[in-house]
Amino acid sequence: MKIINKDIDSGKPFDWGQTSLDYAKFRDIYPQEFYQRIVDRKLCLDGQSVLDIGTGTGVLPRNMYQYGAKWTAADISENQIGAAQGKRNIR
Repeated sequence: MKIINKDIDSGKPFDWGQTSLDYAKFRDIYPQEFYQRIVDRKLCLDGQSVLDIGTGTGVLPRNMYQYGAKWTAADISENQIGAAQGKRNIR
């Protein structure tokens, strides 16, 4: 999906999805303390359903899945979702 914004790169179209595999590989930047704070607030736990809108490559669901919540994730980029699902052959 090409995005055009006149305020970014002089309006030249760009496709964030083309970076999805690198983003998935190198963008898992949150420390364990971040996830622990979510759990301490009794969020994303077993028996809960969580909707992650704008999930990108699924960093949050991948790291929080171990706590038992049922995750549903959405993103505007098909490639981001593909990377979140672990697909390596995305456009």
